[in-house]
Amino acid sequence: MEEKGGAPEAELELKSADAEAAEAETEAAVRPVKGFLEQTWDFFASVPVATVLLFLIAAASVAGTLIEQEGQYSDWRPPLDFYPDRYGKVFGMFLFKTGMTRMYTSWWYLTLLFMLGASLIICSLERFVPLWKAVQRPNHTPDQNFVKRLKNRFDFVAADATNGLDTLATQLKARRYFVVREGDRLFADKGRWGRWGPYITHIGLLLVLAGAMMRAIPGVYMDQSVWVRDGSIVRVPGGSWYVRNDKFTAEFYASGQPKSYTTEAVVIDNGQEVKKATISMNNPLSYRWIELYQSSYRQEMGKATAALIDKTTGKPLGTFDVDLLNPADTYTVAGYTLKINQYFTDFTMDGNGKPANASNLVQNPGILFDITPPNGGKAFSTWYFILYPEMSLDKDIPIKFATTKDPEVSSTTGLKVKKDLGLPVIYLGLFIVTLGVFATFYLAHRRYWALVDGGKIVVGGWTNRNQGGLGTEMAILATLLDPTTNPKKDEMEGEER
Repeated sequence: MEEKGGAPEAELELKSADAEAAEAETEAAVRPVKGFLEQTWDFFASVPVATVLLFLIAAASVAGTLIEQEGQYSDWRPPLDFYPDRYGKVFGMFLFKTGMTRMYTSWWYLTLLFMLGASLIICSLERFVPLWKAVQRPNHTPDQNFVKRLKNRFDFVAADATNGLDTLATQLKARRYFVVREGDRLFADKGRWGRWGPYITHIGLLLVLAGAMMRAIPGVYMDQSVWVRDGSIVRVPGGSWYVRNDKFTAEFYASGQPKSYTTEAVVIDNGQEVKKATISMNNPLSYRWIELYQSSYRQEMGKATAALIDKTTGKPLGTFDVDLLNPADTYTVAGYTLKINQYFTDFTMDGNGKPANASNLVQNPGILFDITPPNGGKAFSTWYFILYPEMSLDKDIPIKFATTKDPEVSSTTGLKVKKDLGLPVIYLGLFIVTLGVFATFYLAHRRYWALVDGGKIVVGGWTNRNQGGLGTEMAILATLLDPTTNPKKDEMEGEER
């Protein structure tokens, strides 16, 4: 009997399941399929999507501060040589190829900024119209039950309803409320800007994003380094003017560590000296939206005085000066003609045993001279190493070199060249963000509704934040309007004494 009784119930359950499945299929068939634009809109209108974008941008920005960016490192080598040496061959090339060495102008970082901007705009538009209606066009006379069910509410007795509402209106106006009277109903509110705080913040964030994305526009953003030797003139990257280094000065502690260094700089524009300034660590030179900061320096050999020595007699035949930064092609000493065949500023030997430069700095200069003796003697070649003049690679030649005094030191100042036309836009955006955050967290939107109910007036209040502050205000109003019905409460009431 139990089996017979159970069969109909199982059959009913199957029919019910079939009916639900059919209903679900019908709803799926009726539900319109969203197009690509609608799906894209819904994607960017999602708050979780905006949150993920913010996280990715923050992570990328942190990485950009940890990875030395192109044009900002104080090294003479190009990026393809510097990054593999700095971070390892594989990882360094990975950083360079993915654009992480030029993070803030890379296509994917700018894409993230664009996507976040689109998300902020779409999220704001999605919620703007409902909020506008709720804030700017409120219902002044809602249903009486709405007012009576409000959590914050009080009643007061007035001999005359009109006079009671007028007294309430006066008290609210004294507290800077906007008051509207419609017959035996009253509406008041203040602090509407508090509801618009998130949108003000969004506008500020959009300006910050726009300022950051302006860096992709040619000529808007630049962060590079330029090296200027003492007495030389160099064109400023990104500008049509030049800077001359009149003198670089460095001060050192007793330990040898640099204490301070400054550059006496002159701006030359259209062939004219238009500005002079002393550039120091915290005192940049500004001209035409470009700032030059004191970033680094280097010192190298500038000029050396060499002597030509007769090997047989050991007597000097004559001396000559060599500008190691820009040597002449040919020198003539005591009838000898010395022509430079090869010049290495920082001499070393490569893996194949051939002469090479260890760097582009003048630190260990080596010169290969082609020498023609006087009176038509047989020409020969020999090396001259300024720091090691006694090193002679050919003993059969009649002369040798000597460095008569220590080479002069030439200083080269390293200047950071900065230009960011998007920075004022970013600062404006941050200022607006501050206003939006202040409005969001410190401006409470408060509303009052009052209506006449028999022989009393019912007052209801609402706020979007700081419920305790509204409750205190309503308690004060209730006591002022009807101290008999609403006596002043003891501040310690409800608390342990």
